[in-house]
Amino acid sequence: MCGIAAILSRDGPVDPAALRRATRALRHRGPDAERTWVSPSGRIALGHTLLVINDPEGHQPIASEDGRLHIIVNGQFYDFKRIRAELEAKGHRFRTRSDSEIALHLYEDHGAGCLERLRGQFAFVIWDEEAGTLFAARDRFGLKPLFYAEHDGALYLASEAKALFAAGVPRAWDESGVYHWLLACPDERRSLFKGIRQVPPGHVLRAGNGAVRLERYWDLPGSPRRGRTRPRPRGGTFSEAVDQARELTEEAIRLRMVAGVPVGCLISGGLDSSSVLAVAATCTDGPVGAFTVGFERREFDESPGAREAAAAANADHTVVMLGDADLADHFADAVWHAETLQFNTHGAARYLLSRGVREAGYRSVLAGEGADEAFFGYEFLRAASGASRGGLGPARILRILSGFLRSPRRHHPALH
Repeated sequence: MCGIAAILSRDGPVDPAALRRATRALRHRGPDAERTWVSPSGRIALGHTLLVINDPEGHQPIASEDGRLHIIVNGQFYDFKRIRAELEAKGHRFRTRSDSEIALHLYEDHGAGCLERLRGQFAFVIWDEEAGTLFAARDRFGLKPLFYAEHDGALYLASEAKALFAAGVPRAWDESGVYHWLLACPDERRSLFKGIRQVPPGHVLRAGNGAVRLERYWDLPGSPRRGRTRPRPRGGTFSEAVDQARELTEEAIRLRMVAGVPVGCLISGGLDSSSVLAVAATCTDGPVGAFTVGFERREFDESPGAREAAAAANADHTVVMLGDADLADHFADAVWHAETLQFNTHGAARYLLSRGVREAGYRSVLAGEGADEAFFGYEFLRAASGASRGGLGPARILRILSGFLRSPRRHHPALH
């Protein structure tokens, strides 16, 4: 988890001090190194804080061979060694051993088409000094954050909203954004803060000549936005589909286990995380580090099941035991890091578990999150999918409710 920040000025030189403040505000994301750069034209400044995963010398921004392009990346690209070898065979010269650099050279060759060749979780910004254009992108599912704001003649981008505040963007609540969160229908383009927006998952942001625009580069197969109501069937039997799902899952985990530091697993004892751990255990010579939250209140404690899963995988298992006071004491920490509303204490538990992972010497872990959504693990997810295909998505529901509530005399006579 690195941190990135950028300021692009429309008129006149950028303020380097503002960029340094923004970068410094992201130091908790990248404690190993902090770098800033101002372009020769003075129009843009880029900042990066480094968390070492693959290359201790992978400082950013990284420049292309001719110095025309500069990139800052938060995230990780999988299968990067194969892609790097292909790029080197084409004559590209790499300055680092970091996986981040493949995005720079792919962009040199393919422009926005580089995203079709990148596999991973990422948010990055590329500046083209010759063209005077900025290109930013966020991964397909939005695993890595990327916020932006336009203020006082400049475009600001960063991994966290607090970095934009540090750079000088005004702090103010966006009441509409808060309402979306309270109704559990957050808008992927907005944040909780006025004037601060997010690059949505699967989108790019382009900036140049005073204009800023978003473009979608990927959407989930079967999405109503793609003009059809369900994914195209691949054919084959259910058994063949199960085999294919297993192969894809194993490949995904195997690629994520390739890193310059040990990769651990977060496990709850449930099917999702236990499956990830079981596959991860086949990818290493020694035991995999596994980490679980345990609760002093036995009615909430699932650590016994996690212990069974860890023993079956021969994992080196750590249980971080928590009580009510621990969760209460660190609830504010969870809110500060997540920059979203917290409706329960899960965020505080995850924060304390992450601290235990760090204290054990791990910098990268896998988890089972997303499986319920991908495989429709709960009935409400299947119902939501059906409603969305029928055009009854969150945005339309909110519009209906808004119109309903604007006419209280008609719909709520008991209120008068």
